[in-house]
Amino acid sequence: MLLLFAQGPFKSFRDWNILCLDRNDEFFKWGSPFPKRAVFQPIVTIVFFVGKRMDHAAVPMPSSGKILEGETAITSIETGLHYRGYAIGDLVEESNFLETAFAIVQGDLPSQEQIADMQAVIAEAAVLENDIESWIERLPLNVPAIDVLRTSVSLLGLSDAYEEELSAGDVWETLQRLLAQFPLMIAARHRAIHNMEPPQFREDLGYAGNLLFGLTDREPTPLAERAMDAFLILSAEHEMAPSTYVARIVASTRSDFLSAVIAGICTIKGVWHGGPGRQAIDILEAVEAPEAAQSIVRAVLKQYERLPGFWHRVYRVSDPRSELLRPLCRELAAEVGKLPMEEVATAIETAVWDEQQILPSFDWPAARLLHYLGVEADLFVPMFVISRTVGWAAHFIEQQQLPQPIRPRATYVGTPVRQFVPLSERG
Repeated sequence: MLLLFAQGPFKSFRDWNILCLDRNDEFFKWGSPFPKRAVFQPIVTIVFFVGKRMDHAAVPMPSSGKILEGETAITSIETGLHYRGYAIGDLVEESNFLETAFAIVQGDLPSQEQIADMQAVIAEAAVLENDIESWIERLPLNVPAIDVLRTSVSLLGLSDAYEEELSAGDVWETLQRLLAQFPLMIAARHRAIHNMEPPQFREDLGYAGNLLFGLTDREPTPLAERAMDAFLILSAEHEMAPSTYVARIVASTRSDFLSAVIAGICTIKGVWHGGPGRQAIDILEAVEAPEAAQSIVRAVLKQYERLPGFWHRVYRVSDPRSELLRPLCRELAAEVGKLPMEEVATAIETAVWDEQQILPSFDWPAARLLHYLGVEADLFVPMFVISRTVGWAAHFIEQQQLPQPIRPRATYVGTPVRQFVPLSERG
């Protein structure tokens, strides 16, 4: 851990890469050389290290290197997004969510026997406990779906089957049960609101198909299943996102995996975390025609720094996940009669680029894709959680191999040392 405090305008290290936290608590990672905006008043530079030894100092490296922010064998984003070495484009094109989940957690693609075992475990566990189902049905209608999911996981933690999930094998078993239960929890809530019958697992549908059927009560088309698989694959893992870092902190204390999942859900619901949100759909519906995009975008950007769904703190060019979802969005839009929204989306992307030279993040096409699939906006983040739990499991297991808890330090900026004054003398 290295904490640096720069008094006055920061003009040194122009040829170094550095991670900065400004006074608005925003992280920026700059390459070499620093842009002009790197010259500003006092900042705190914090480098978090989540490695094999927490007492190692991470220092700014020359421009040919990197800041040591952590070590992981799960995901790489340096030369395109890869899970365990597999390019996400290949996984979206050739694989499915369950195969990808296995690879992320276990380190390699499953054999036919292994994937069959995984499917059997999920099918057997795809029965919602009566206590949880009745609790969900009694909830007020204004309770957000993400809060329902979080508390449902807490209720699951009271079951004997979820005690002390500390070994890698236990975490894997718990993850499979969660993958079976999450769609049922989300669908049960959605169906209770709309006075529909409780969801039932269908053995004739794959994982993505069951997820869609539980939410829409419609037979999913092959394109819809493929699109949902793509969304789940691309949402499953993204290195040290805030919720993943929190899950690793929980793992580092030797707590249980369900506690890490709950902590991850509490983090992921934050508006600054990332993930598809209803704001993207609100903007698309507000811009009624492509020709109106330029003026509306310009007006919005006069009040706000960015539009929802644009810019990602990791990618300085295009988000590879966005590139993979874009064609699927257009295919789905054509299938469900939503091509006008796709035209508006394209016009907004052009307008944002003209104004800010910023490209869409994963959140922008992901929100449209879920919308075209018939998923209500309140369920966007819970759907994201289903998939991202896979990444949390992999990082939980990896963090458990390290010998020390994650314990960052802080620079004190409060009142200097002073003398205690007795109550009788304080007036």
